[in-house]
Amino acid sequence: FIVLCESCGDDRFDFRALGDRRQLKLELQYALQCRHDERKSNTHALTVAPVIRLAAASGVDSLLDWPMTRWVEHFAATKVGTSHHRNGQLAFLRYAHEHLSDLTQGSGWDSEFNRDVWALRRLGVKGTRGQLRFDQIPQPWLRGLAKRFVRWRLSIGRSVNQTRIDILALTRLAGFLATPGVAVGALAAVDRAVLERYLADLAHDPRAPRSRSRDISSLNAFLLAVRRHGWDPSLPAGATFYPEDFPQPAKRLPRALAEQVMAQLEAPTNLDRWHHRDGRLLTLILIRCGLRVGDACGLAFDCIIRGGDGAPYLRYLNNKMSREAVVPIDEEVEAGIVAQQQHVAGRWPGASPWLFPAPRMNPDGARALTTHSYRGQLGIWLERCDIRDEHGQAVHLTPHQWRHTFGTRLINRDVPQEVVRV
Repeated sequence: FIVLCESCGDDRFDFRALGDRRQLKLELQYALQCRHDERKSNTHALTVAPVIRLAAASGVDSLLDWPMTRWVEHFAATKVGTSHHRNGQLAFLRYAHEHLSDLTQGSGWDSEFNRDVWALRRLGVKGTRGQLRFDQIPQPWLRGLAKRFVRWRLSIGRSVNQTRIDILALTRLAGFLATPGVAVGALAAVDRAVLERYLADLAHDPRAPRSRSRDISSLNAFLLAVRRHGWDPSLPAGATFYPEDFPQPAKRLPRALAEQVMAQLEAPTNLDRWHHRDGRLLTLILIRCGLRVGDACGLAFDCIIRGGDGAPYLRYLNNKMSREAVVPIDEEVEAGIVAQQQHVAGRWPGASPWLFPAPRMNPDGARALTTHSYRGQLGIWLERCDIRDEHGQAVHLTPHQWRHTFGTRLINRDVPQEVVRV
């Protein structure tokens, strides 16, 4: 009774229900410690206690004695906890099973390469629980080459999104090669004639020409890598794509926002409608500096540098080009950044590395604001401001359109007035 009174209000994780099953107890304690160390979500006793009881009732000595599919069935058949918390309980059970699998099976390329589904966390890719799936490629010979290609692309610094595009392109090609009319059984049969047939099949794809061009580009990079690195000498010499094989993209209208819309967005009264100070400053940076939203969310805490004349510049990492870049900033943006630095230093005395740390579930400031979070705030702000176009319609925009607007303004600013009149 005294212990309960002293710990009133604190989460208590009671593992006594597991009895003398020490292995199972250590596994759940390990999962709980991992969840705490990640600092990404709160884990309460209301979530963990039913999982402990579930594991105790299963009769197993280790979580890994059952595959996750059987645990899901056992969870569905056992009414543990309240329905309000069941999603969180199953999520914690999955989390514990995954982390124990990582611990026992190891991480890195030696343990992951032979799998048909790669867990990015086991490859050291931070901040994601995503996967790269090769199990939709039915041909073993093509699946193995696809893995080598993707591993090479990741090792030379290609983004995870690019490798997903590559895998989708190879999966579509695999589906074509498996059709009865083609039935290609080895890389040696993938010659220029087969590629031409695939181009004809791809021409009927309802996707936009840009998407089809992206597929062809990935496949061309794959074929070039196979030939250059000698992964399979049987690849025919003529198996390649040429510039004229790429579909011509349709001419797109400018994506810059009209100045009438920008005048409403930049009005101080509307900017002051932001409920979050981070969102207001981030919006100013996107509008006046032309950064991509991902680069802006990942700004370093000390992002201001001075030029030879003492003028302030914003230093940022251009993730698409994998290089640092600078852009001049005005006095208002500089003052906003300085105020934001003071706010961050006050809230995270341990010195967060980010100018815009994630506002929630981030006790040490180690995580930056996500683009998903900002986009959600942006949608709420636009509704609150009731931005309208010249036809009186509500404006729906993406943060990247500010980058196009920034570039258009720079071009128009440099055009002589005489040309503008013409």
